[in-house]
Formats: sequence, structure tokens, C-alpha cells
Amino acid sequence: MNAKNVPVNLASRPLRNRRFFFAALLAFAAVFALAALAAGLSLRTSHKLEAGARADLDRITRLSESARKEKDVWSAEAAELARKLKDTVEAVNGIIQRKSFSLVDVFTRLEEALPAGSYIAGISPVEPADGRLDLRFRVVSPSLPELLALVQKLGGLGFKNISVKNEATIEGRLVSEITFSHERPL
Repeated sequence: MNAKNVPVNLASRPLRNRRFFFAALLAFAAVFALAALAAGLSLRTSHKLEAGARADLDRITRLSESARKEKDVWSAEAAELARKLKDTVEAVNGIIQRKSFSLVDVFTRLEEALPAGSYIAGISPVEPADGRLDLRFRVVSPSLPELLALVQKLGGLGFKNISVKNEATIEGRLVSEITFSHERPL
């Protein structure tokens, strides 16, 4: 008995071209592999971006904590200065509230006394006495003659007890601290 395999196809429409279906299956597998590769690369890129963002967030958190600590230090220093200078501030505020001085007049006269090329770098009140306003200011002058001219002009404008303290030369300019009294005109 010589039996040959006879293909039995019971389909009502038999598959005629199997190569087309294998090629379509292969193309589908290739597209799926490319999509999987693209998704994997995208996932890897997003993980790198997430790691960078996490590192930036950690750095920002450290900077924020550092700034918070620095703010606390500055707040403590400001509170200490407020405590130390409370009496002085209250006395100056009392003078201002009593309107016994025209601060505009004081600053206008002070500006008139400044020689060309000089400027005021800082000004602060000193323990004021009754009827008198004592001020300390830091002035930057190009040289000693301008500083001496300022002192003479201050005396000529009616300021009292003028004294120059703490002279220093910084970047070729003379920085001096001057104190004076301004008495209320009667």
C-alpha cells in the first residue's frame, strides 16, 4: 500500500497565496518591533529627563533651605538691631512727630554743602538730645580738599559740633564718616 499524503482542504474558499499572508505577517511584526523600539527609546529619554529634573529639584530644595536659614539669620540680626536702636528710633520719631525739625531743610542744606564729585553713601541718626538732631553720615570725596570744603560749608550753613572720623581710601576715593548737630532754630 503506497499511500501518498493528499492535502485535504475543506475550506469553501481555499487559501491560494500563502506568501502574501506571510509577507503581511512579517511586515506587521517589523512595524511592531519598530514601535516597541521607539517606545523603549522614548521611555529611556523620559527616565533621563526625570533624573535630571529630580537632581534640579534636589538642588533647588537645598538652595531654598539655605536661603531660609540665611533669612532666619538676617531676621535675628534685624530684631537685635531693632532692640538695640529702639530708643534712638523712638527719639528721632518723636522729633519728627513733634515737627520740631524740617528734615527737608536739613537734607537740602546738606546737599548744598556737598562739593562736586562727592556723594553721601549712608546717613543715620545719633542719640538725639532735646531740641537737637545729631546725624552721622558717610561721604565719598575725590580727595582731601573736597572733604575740607564740605566741613567748612557745613559750618557755614549753621551745623554744630562737626567732626570727621574714620577716614579711609577706597579705590582712589576718600571715604569719611562725619557727625554733626542740627539745632532747632528759635
